[in-house]
Amino acid sequence: MIMTIKNIIQKYKNKLDAFDTEIIIANSLAKPREFILTHPEATVTSHQSSVIEKNIGRRIKGEPLAYITEHKEFYGLDFSVNKHTLIPRPETEILVEDSLKLLRNMLASTKHDEDGLRSQSDGIAVADIGTGSGNIIISLAHELKNNKHVSLFGIDMSEDALEVAQKNAKLHKVADDVDFLHGSLLEPLIRNLKLEIRNSKIVILANLPYLSKDIYESAPKDVKDFEPKSALYSPKQGLGHYEELLSQIKESLACRMAHVTCYMEISPEQKTSLQDLIKEIFPEAKTEFKKDLAGKWRVAKVTLTY
Repeated sequence: MIMTIKNIIQKYKNKLDAFDTEIIIANSLAKPREFILTHPEATVTSHQSSVIEKNIGRRIKGEPLAYITEHKEFYGLDFSVNKHTLIPRPETEILVEDSLKLLRNMLASTKHDEDGLRSQSDGIAVADIGTGSGNIIISLAHELKNNKHVSLFGIDMSEDALEVAQKNAKLHKVADDVDFLHGSLLEPLIRNLKLEIRNSKIVILANLPYLSKDIYESAPKDVKDFEPKSALYSPKQGLGHYEELLSQIKESLACRMAHVTCYMEISPEQKTSLQDLIKEIFPEAKTEFKKDLAGKWRVAKVTLTY
């Protein structure tokens, strides 16, 4: 029997959401979704049919659509993702939007010498901690358009994730603008010679694991069963990684940077406990919290000026 796109959609109409079915068919045929909608009578080969049915089966079992298609849109860009990376989420775009505004303000006020070159005291470093697919730092690099006054770093403990990030950087033509470093939190950046510049500025973007044990255990099946636990769960009610990051900033960066700004994505119920933690480590810090489009507390911004 010759199979058509319409045949496959009809076969799974009561088993899977129509949108998911259409996306999987489109991805398997290397066609846009619009083709699926406008060419329902198009035939598929037996091999194509086998691939489509295998991928639909994966989705029916709960695997995220992004892992099946190996793609996810973020900040208007298409990113490759796989099982080694967290799937980019819309709420994380707040980190990009707010830090981009800050960086542009910093650049506008940067003083240059007569040749228009950056002086050592005017350096700006941006560190994306736990970069995963690289979606945050690559989005910034894409927006900053090869700005030579900003040094961009993506850091991750997972070498597999860094491979994905580097692939995405090449895809979006910013591979020469971002340095990807392997290591835990800020450690590789602290060792990096590019930060041996006093009186410079650093902007830290952290979408670290922040789910507490209870929240992780109650997470949807497509999250808990498929996304890497190491990118989701953190001890100490979800704040273990952020406590370590803030401690690293205090011990290794704050003493030699004139201006440190740290953005942290959080779970809404963590606002008060994180605020207490920040105050304990940095009593003089200026802390702001920002809400996502759903009106939930989603990002903490900590500013330290020396």
